[in-house]
Amino acid sequence: MSAVGRMACSISHDMRHSLAAIYANAEFLERPDLCAGVRADLLLEIQEAVLAMAERIDSLLQFSKSGRSSPPVHERVSLVVEKAVAAVKFHPDGRNVSIMVGEFPPSKAVIEVRNLESAIYNLLLNACQAATRSTHLPQVKVHLTEVDERIYVTISDNGLGVPASVRRTLFDPFVTAGKPNGTGLGLTLTRRIAEEHDGSVRLVESNPGRTVFTLSLTKNGSLPLEGLNRRSACSLGGAVIEWNASLPPSRAAPRFRAL
Repeated sequence: MSAVGRMACSISHDMRHSLAAIYANAEFLERPDLCAGVRADLLLEIQEAVLAMAERIDSLLQFSKSGRSSPPVHERVSLVVEKAVAAVKFHPDGRNVSIMVGEFPPSKAVIEVRNLESAIYNLLLNACQAATRSTHLPQVKVHLTEVDERIYVTISDNGLGVPASVRRTLFDPFVTAGKPNGTGLGLTLTRRIAEEHDGSVRLVESNPGRTVFTLSLTKNGSLPLEGLNRRSACSLGGAVIEWNASLPPSRAAPRFRAL
């Protein structure tokens, strides 16, 4: 619980800043001499502050719980990926990023839909935030492949790359870089969810102009088993990082389309 307490203190500090911004902008909105453009900007800042607060609270709730939040189902993974892509496009950091998706195979797996969507959403949002710092048009690519009994979701961006200082601890709680409002829990939660699906999440490649993360899961994993609660509670150990690894094989070069 010490990690949860640390997280609560961090969130409390960040929430005070967001609430202060909301209060100040609300006071400005009371002024009768503001033009429509300024009012729109103030409202957007309030909306973004509220969204950031909601994300911090959600991170705390996800980080503190263990076990399943919903029954696992046999579902197409592509539907979950598409829902995550659609959701991230509503986030301020995803609105101006070109998100290209490959031709998704109709692969099915035993999954917790909500948790898996959250894990993919975290990877997509990180990729979009990295891409916005690119010197070129920000772009994110999503590819889904199936190899034997495993399914791979690969997400790449054309940002500046993951700083070398955090690569070895990237999946540890509270590790963040380049995101002033980040909680440092997104990748930790993503790894835990991947492990609950008998899979993993890896940083495959990171260079200026190309960073690649791959989330894998087993098609018929052990989600329904009682041992899941014990495993998920212990899944916050060391980072899993694989450098210069080849991506899962596919029979044809991926073609991408905008979604």
